[in-house]
Amino acid sequence: MDLVREAARWAVAVGSLVAVGSVSTARYLANGPMVHSWDQRTQLSRDLIRFMVTSSADHTWHVLGQTCHEYWPDIAQLLRPPQHVSYEQLSIPAYPLSAQSLQSAGIWRGALARVADASAAMHMAAERVVPASAESAVVLYVHGGAYTSGSARQYREVHARMARATRLPVIGFSYRLAPAAQYPVQLYDAYCAYAHVRSMGYEDAQIVLAGDSAGGNLVLALWQLVRMPARALVLLSPRVDVTSARQSWSTFAGVDVLRAYAPDDSRSSIWQLLGHGTDERARQLLADPFVAPVNADLHGLPPTLVQAGSAEVMLDDIREFVRRARRQRADVELQLFDDMFHVFQAALPGTRNLAAAWDAIGAFCSQVSSRV
Repeated sequence: MDLVREAARWAVAVGSLVAVGSVSTARYLANGPMVHSWDQRTQLSRDLIRFMVTSSADHTWHVLGQTCHEYWPDIAQLLRPPQHVSYEQLSIPAYPLSAQSLQSAGIWRGALARVADASAAMHMAAERVVPASAESAVVLYVHGGAYTSGSARQYREVHARMARATRLPVIGFSYRLAPAAQYPVQLYDAYCAYAHVRSMGYEDAQIVLAGDSAGGNLVLALWQLVRMPARALVLLSPRVDVTSARQSWSTFAGVDVLRAYAPDDSRSSIWQLLGHGTDERARQLLADPFVAPVNADLHGLPPTLVQAGSAEVMLDDIREFVRRARRQRADVELQLFDDMFHVFQAALPGTRNLAAAWDAIGAFCSQVSSRV
């Protein structure tokens, strides 16, 4: 029965991939590109990602979306050329929270302590991706997925791209997901991943913290918790606010892979993550700097690279975060890529601006490494 179920899920994944690809191609040939600068590969990448995102968020199509999230990366791995990287499976245990971290946890202090106590027997799946020629530092990568989807295995291709671009080993981990696990469970899991990297012999100055979308949000939350002098932060379309209130959320809703949402909608990922209502407590959570790093104290932030597309709904949020960080004298570089959508760095090979973005990440990490 398990074999039949697995075969059925593979069939659904392949069938939906073919269907979305066919519709995207037909629409491109009939109507031309949605954005004038997009070629067919770029529009196909956008359509595939948007289908995964929207079907996962829709209660009716949730199972289909999760199946695509799980199996499409495996299909891509079967079709891709050799990666010139090696893979190693890891298991990350629970680690005790330091007194300093608890002190820095703000309104999450009590909940974080309870999560740590309840997680003593935890073992978190993780993966290390090592390039052919690796330097003596490491990238700790936090995957995106709106806190409701994603895993280290599903992000293997992104980890490989990061490893090749930076010439550093990359460690990704499968933190617990909402709604089964609500915040700050994810923050504790990220802390354990960081503590595990330290236990492997890496000093803070040898660690690059990186993440995309919700993973970028979690990177900034982790840094606030531990306030460590990391070598650098690399944030790809980071989710720095959760209100969907700024203009870009409506301007690019028809182009980007994401859609606007109401935080007080029980179907939204932020509701599933925080489990709040629309009262004063909800407003406090939505403005909290761990949830919305745009409101954080960023003094002492390590050198940070932020990449975003100029046609993504989070654009204005990201620009505001960079403005506020720079006002606090943080060393933040913002790279905008014309007409690109949310986390395009994870799109199909050959997507417009994909190679340029990864080259820029490699150059940035080389530059900060030369300062050490």
